[in-house]
Amino acid sequence: MIASRPIDIGGRFVGVAVSHHAGWRFRAVDPVVDDLDGATFPSLVEAARVAKLVLARTQDWPHAGQVLAAE
Repeated sequence: MIASRPIDIGGRFVGVAVSHHAGWRFRAVDPVVDDLDGATFPSLVEAARVAKLVLARTQDWPHAGQVLAAE
């Protein structure tokens, strides 16, 4: 069964993690994290952590330190 979880960084919906045979594949919905689209991560936490880093690096976003990923 395929599972998916939203990736939300400080209240900003940036993408979806979809279960994959090698972990979780990230699907970007926010243009800021487009570079991560299709990337595979070993866990939801890692996918959210990397998305947070990309978001924080591309702009001075006040909520970049908060990571919320539904598990």
